[in-house]
Amino acid sequence: MRNWTRSGFALLFGSGLLALVQGGWQPSQGTPLLQREIMGFALLNNWAVCFPILGLIFFRPIPPPRAFWLGIGVGACPLLLAWLHPAAALSSGATLALLSLWPKVPVLAPPNWIHKIGAGGMLAFLLLLPWLPTSSTTLSPNHYQAADDTRPLPQGVDVFLISVDTLRADAIVDDPHTPGDSTAPTPFLDAKRHQSLWADYALSSSNQTLPGHLGMLTGSNAMQHGVRSNRDLPDPNLPYLATIFQQAGWHTSGVIANALLSAVTGLDRGYDVYSDQPIGVGVYAVMLTPFLKNQSWAGLFLSADHTRLLFQRLFFRHQPELKNIPLADRVRDVALQQLDANYAQPRPFFQFIHFMDPHTAYRPPAATRGTLSSELKSKVAAKFLPPVGAEISVEMVRELQKSLQQGDADAPLAARYYHQVYLEEVAYVDQQLQTIFERADASGRPYVVLFTGDHGEQFAEHQYMDHANSMYEKNLEVPFQLWGFGVVPGHLENPPHSADVAPTLLQLAGIPIPKEMTGQVVKQNLPARAHVAVDAVEVAIRSADGQKWVQAWKRIGENDFSGSARWVDLANDPQEQMNLLGSAALNPNLQNLIERILDNDTWQQRQSGHALSASQQAALGALGYANQDDDRL
Repeated sequence: MRNWTRSGFALLFGSGLLALVQGGWQPSQGTPLLQREIMGFALLNNWAVCFPILGLIFFRPIPPPRAFWLGIGVGACPLLLAWLHPAAALSSGATLALLSLWPKVPVLAPPNWIHKIGAGGMLAFLLLLPWLPTSSTTLSPNHYQAADDTRPLPQGVDVFLISVDTLRADAIVDDPHTPGDSTAPTPFLDAKRHQSLWADYALSSSNQTLPGHLGMLTGSNAMQHGVRSNRDLPDPNLPYLATIFQQAGWHTSGVIANALLSAVTGLDRGYDVYSDQPIGVGVYAVMLTPFLKNQSWAGLFLSADHTRLLFQRLFFRHQPELKNIPLADRVRDVALQQLDANYAQPRPFFQFIHFMDPHTAYRPPAATRGTLSSELKSKVAAKFLPPVGAEISVEMVRELQKSLQQGDADAPLAARYYHQVYLEEVAYVDQQLQTIFERADASGRPYVVLFTGDHGEQFAEHQYMDHANSMYEKNLEVPFQLWGFGVVPGHLENPPHSADVAPTLLQLAGIPIPKEMTGQVVKQNLPARAHVAVDAVEVAIRSADGQKWVQAWKRIGENDFSGSARWVDLANDPQEQMNLLGSAALNPNLQNLIERILDNDTWQQRQSGHALSASQQAALGALGYANQDDDRL
């Protein structure tokens, strides 16, 4: 019995060692996540396989050194799954385990007392793990400690950049061409507009989160920053706004609610403090699903969803409670914490605050739920309504798009209802902005604010819903509102571009603008300019006089075209109803503009050799992009 106990400790210690290596290293995972919890999950998995083996060696004892290597074989199987086909990984681990049992093979192993202490420590780790704080609440850890900040103290104002994900411009400023009620009640932003330099809309460089944000955060147009979709990787050599502020001596802080803006894609560059804590660890569990499924013993026998649920229930029993806290509240709370720290030191700061609430799924908090949509809800066909208390999911939005395109008579009203629910989320973000800037006003320090978004959203325009699936204007038009110290209020006749955000904020802070930036400083007499927006499927080029050309890339990464194109005169056809191709000759000036813009495309150069990381792919899956249908494909 004593020898069996020694062998048991050796078996558990050997398999546990590789579990800790696997959980801490997470091979094939671009960014290791929740390392402590993954260690515990791998440990439980390996030990679950070891317990039947313990029963076998009770009747046929083996020496502790051989039991140790038998445990190494058990732990090697899921570790090898990172590189080998499941059959090859299992056979390799089994071969290692069987070799350890062959009497003629000399076996070296740690002493018995190490087996006992090590296995006991692992058991204590497992028992304590559910009660310990989450090992990581952010993909983007802080890079600097303010106490060690020896940078020169500059003279300048505090600078805020507010980005609301998936915020179409007419949710803030009414578009007379949009039928129905298109704006949300936003009393805070409405009151600030009188003090602001603002536009009816600004133009984003894309219909997606990553390229849309990259335009504003690098001051570069879509051809220059070289990111067409959420599947590309930003070039670290671009002039990042936070890095420029940081190098100029500003304290830099940021809070985000979308994993695509985290360290997964390098958008944490230049921040002293950067938090994606509002996302919550639940989305990390979703991001870890491929890893949990493909590199654990449980994943070999359970579905991906069941493996993830097992992981969550073991280590994050309280995580579902986070869903009861509106995402905007979580962003607000972190932003206020960062503000308190920013105001506790004399250094001017740059703070990036990113809200995600209007993005699908649509789930307004109790404070605004039903305030705009309740009257319509009773008229909407039941097939388009979620269960009581449930959200309007991504899948529901896409099903509604199919119904619109199939001519379902009930679909347009449902789209209008979804739009009103979306606006209820926008209204709630406005309330949280008021709280944040009440704190800023109370500080007595001068500041400047730029409020915008990364891309828009569609609600039945051209029978489309959602975004990232067309180059129509409602996907590209975002709000633009600038107020604060040094800003001359007024209304802009011509739309700013997302690339104008960075140079405008740098100019107001008194920091030189890098020559690499293609955007302009936004002022009263901002001229009309050509604009380009891209995604992985299409490019949209707009001339200064409102001629818009949209056509698909022939093959992703090439500058020639195939398929049908659209040529629209936005000045006379703002809703993009009439394709002028075939009815008029292409304007030579527009043709020259198209060629000139495409000649400056850096996509191939910047994306050469880039492969989508596991973490980036998982982030796309967590946001519902992984299997998104695109009618253009």
